[in-house]
Amino acid sequence: MRGGGRAWQNAIRSGIVVLGSAAFGYLSYRVGFKPYLDRAQEAMDSHHNSADAATAAASASAAAEQPDHPGGDGDLPPSRDPAVVLRD
Repeated sequence: MRGGGRAWQNAIRSGIVVLGSAAFGYLSYRVGFKPYLDRAQEAMDSHHNSADAATAAASASAAAEQPDHPGGDGDLPPSRDPAVVLRD
């Protein structure tokens, strides 16, 4: 039974080493690629903002062309489509 306790300690020690290595690797990745990740995030944000502005302008002009149309997107209930929710 004595060997079982030693094996348990070795297993715990190995698990701690693996978790520590994974944490170190993750932090190294984040620190090493931070400038690139920030630039990519800014590019994605600016792309979404320009796309939203273009969509709003197009819907406003379409609403102006249709006098029967009750108004803009403010009259519609929020979408429950997961793709729309995740995109916003």
